[in-house]
Amino acid sequence: MGDFERRVLRLVSEGKITAEEGEELLRSHEHGTLRDLRTVVEDRLSGVGKVVREHTEADVQELLRAELPDSEEPLELRVSGDFGLTLLPGDAGVCKAVWSVGRPLFGDVPPPPEVRLQGRTLRVEGRARYGFGIGLPFGGYALDIYLPAGTHLTGSIAQRLGRVRIDDLPVDSLRLDTQNGRVQVEVPSIGDLQVASRNGSIEVSARDAGKVRVDVYNGRVALRGALQDVDAMTRNGRIEADLQPVRAGRCRLQTLNGAVELELARGIACEVSAETVHGPISVDMPDLTVQEDVRDFSRRRLRGRTTGGDGELMADVSTTNGAVRIVQHAR
Repeated sequence: MGDFERRVLRLVSEGKITAEEGEELLRSHEHGTLRDLRTVVEDRLSGVGKVVREHTEADVQELLRAELPDSEEPLELRVSGDFGLTLLPGDAGVCKAVWSVGRPLFGDVPPPPEVRLQGRTLRVEGRARYGFGIGLPFGGYALDIYLPAGTHLTGSIAQRLGRVRIDDLPVDSLRLDTQNGRVQVEVPSIGDLQVASRNGSIEVSARDAGKVRVDVYNGRVALRGALQDVDAMTRNGRIEADLQPVRAGRCRLQTLNGAVELELARGIACEVSAETVHGPISVDMPDLTVQEDVRDFSRRRLRGRTTGGDGELMADVSTTNGAVRIVQHAR
């Protein structure tokens, strides 16, 4: 049994693909066709996408290698497209963009996106996509942009289809909109970040953050770090937040269908408000002084306060259908 077969069987055992999808992948691989991949959507079947990319001929082009003007001003992004996008640190003083795409199962390789560096504005636009009859892109699309380490980002990213990841580049002010795709932001600092998504999970992690706004229709939200001003909402999906101490902050977490879990470092003075209609409220905060505790057939609500010297936080947590869990633990 080869590596491809072992990976497919593991994905089936983990429940990431069905047995029928696994059988089709194995049969297509054996015949050298890899046909009928309509169900390969990256956010749900990222493992399959990886398998497919590693076993198809890749087209790789370097679209841009330009000197980034030396300045303390942030780099402005103007990105619009239907491709997977990754922003990450690269060589000093150089802005580089690399486009890679697996060979399509039918038709020609589409044209790469247009990438231009104009002063300190990076413009990227591309609408290349395969159809499979329903407008889904092939799992191999990817645009990797390497920026000088420490480059501050500002501007906007608009993606109709495709995953977006920002890795270890400080964000001054950024608006990110995606229709279908996972968003991962793991950066040292955030000034102002706004993320909106129709379908896809959102993950934001920062050691120091000012304002973070997340609005999702279908998808999980995960927040980590010293986030000073957080407002996160999803209509369908759970919310998880693990917050470090801040001098003074506020946190609003709201979902309609899904659980909400808030973890706080011990020592934060916190004013807590938790509410759910259908589901339990669980609080593990040793220093909590309960001010209101309502538990009737139609609503569950809890308000309380803790004391501490490592900053102050106002937390408002609510869901309609799901459990609420708030935990305070030592670091």
